This record gives sequence, structure tokens and C-alpha cells, in this order.
Amino acid sequence: MEMPTTVAKTNTHIRPVPPEIEPGVGAALNVFIADTYILLAKTQACHWNANGPQFYAMHQLTEMQYAELFAALDDLAERARALRQIAPNGLAAMLQLATLEEADCAIGTEQVARMLATDNMAMAEHARDLADEADEAEDSATHDMLVARIAVHEKAAWLWRSHLA
Repeated sequence: MEMPTTVAKTNTHIRPVPPEIEPGVGAALNVFIADTYILLAKTQACHWNANGPQFYAMHQLTEMQYAELFAALDDLAERARALRQIAPNGLAAMLQLATLEEADCAIGTEQVARMLATDNMAMAEHARDLADEADEAEDSATHDMLVARIAVHEKAAWLWRSHLA
């Protein structure tokens, strides 16, 4: 049996990122990354330092949430790089970009639940606004990532509100 001598060509063209996406969506994504980092740090600090009733349940929930946030950060930063942005690096850069604020997490579990519910709802709204911006720029990859983040943050807020009920 004779093998064919021609090889089918595979289209390896990757659609470049349109220039109109880069500054707006990429820069806004860096703010979302910084906020995610601040929320991660707060959630982990609460994991370590909160006390009071329901401590063990809160300890488990914060651990689950900060692990998820840590994994999400890598995907978000890689998307920023795909949009030709330098992902924020260093704590000073994160704090400068972030809209969420640091907090003292050596507090009671009820205060932790309120704070993290509020922060997660703020993140869901931030993701929603940024997803709309990405959609308008026809950046479906960033849009899809952010829609997934909306669901994660809304669920986290619900878990914290349920903790208070």
C-alpha cells in the first residue's frame, strides 16, 4: 500500500486580539485580579484568625473559598497576559489597583460572614460589569471567564448569608 505524498494543511492561524480590547478590557481585568487577590487574602486571614460560634464550619468554608480564589487568579492573570497586559505583581500593585479594602480579620464569625458576603456580592457585580464590557468588545474568552466568576461569587455570598440565617 502506497502512502499519500501530500499532507493536509492545518489552519494554525490564531485570531489576534483586536487592539480595541487590549487597553480597556485588559486594564479593567487587572483591577478585577487585584480585587480577587485582596478577597483571597481577606478570606485566608479570616480562616486563620476569626473566632466564635460556628468557628469550625466557617474555618472549612473559608479554606474552600480561598483555595478556589487562588486557582482563579492564575487563569485571570493568564487572560490578562493574553490581552497584552502585564498582570499586577506585588502587594503594592494589588493594593493600588484594588477597589476592595483590606480588613482586620481577627473578628467574630458573624462579622466575617457579613464582610465576606458583602465582598463576594461586590465581586459578582464587578464581574458582571466587566463581562458586559468584554462582550461589547467582542472578547468572548474574557466574557466567559467573568460569567463563571459571577456564579462563583454569588454562590459564595449565598453561603455566607446562609451562615448568618
